[in-house]
Order: sequence, then C-alpha cells, then structure tokens
Amino acid sequence: MAGMLRGETKLITYAFFHIGARAALTSAEEAEEGRSYNLLNAMVLSSFFVEAYFNHLGDELGYPEWNTGIDKRTSIWKKYKLLRSKVGLADSSLDVVYPLVKDTLEFRNTMAHGRTETHFFAREVEGMEFAHREQTDVGWQIQLTNSKVRACFDSCRDLIYELHSAAGLGGHPFTKLSSSIMGYKES
Repeated sequence: MAGMLRGETKLITYAFFHIGARAALTSAEEAEEGRSYNLLNAMVLSSFFVEAYFNHLGDELGYPEWNTGIDKRTSIWKKYKLLRSKVGLADSSLDVVYPLVKDTLEFRNTMAHGRTETHFFAREVEGMEFAHREQTDVGWQIQLTNSKVRACFDSCRDLIYELHSAAGLGGHPFTKLSSSIMGYKES
C-alpha cells in the first residue's frame, strides 16, 4: 500500500560552519601548501558560525524579528548584548568579553567589503636576491597566522559554549547538524 511521508528537517547552519572552520584550520596547521587560504577560510567561517549561532539562539529565545526585513536587521553587536541579557549573563559588550571574536567579525567585514589596498612598508634585507623572493604580509594578511586564527576560532567556540550553557541548552552545541520530524500516512 502506498503512503505519504511528510516531515520537516531543521538544518543547524552554525554547526556546518563550525565544521568547515575547524577543517580549514586543521588543514592550515598540518600543511604549508595553501595555508593562507585555509586560514582565510577558517577566519571567515568562524565569523559565520558565530552569527549563525546568534540567529539560532535568537529564534530559540524569541527574537524571530532579527531575520525579517533588510532595513530592520539587528546588528551582531546588539544581538550579543540582547542574548547575554536574555540568558542571565551580566551586561557587557562583545569587544570586552570576547575581543578575539570581535577581531574575527571585523576580519569578515573587511573581506565582505573587500577593497584593493595599498600598504607602504620598509624592512631591512640582506641582498637583493633575497628581497625579491620574500613576500611581506600587509593589511588583513597579517592576521593570517596559525596562532592568531586558532585563538580566534577557540574564542568563537568559547562564546557559543557560554551562551548555550547559560540558556540551559546543555554543554554540547556542536553535536547536531540537523533534526527531523517525520510522519507516514497510508493512503
């Protein structure tokens, strides 16, 4: 007998971004080849998983208006303050409590609104042959080191663990990628 399967699946987007950031960071830490691109991906995806988590938790806690209307979007800075208050944490700002998360979000904004930049520098070198082979990192490239990106990634995770726990949602915010509700009805 035929039937109809109906259901819904909730994708937990921040968890997917978290996995992507972790994979990119792991690749950067394990291999020199492509390191800068993996670090770039890890930083951008870390900022994405923070913002996606804020939207997720906001929906869970009754702030669905955050995601309606382009003109009425709530800034990530305000979302953090509202979420802290809602889960009973002391009033504070993101840049005070998690300065490395702030750095991560600002890095993402730099990438999202990317511009060609000119940076002037001076450094001492031994001989012209050496000077032509070495690249000098400038601007946003300076942040793309294993230690900086690892610290930013860890800080983004710490923020989510704190909010998740304070909201009474348990201690494992990254374990589920989706949840489904299904039903079957015979015709």
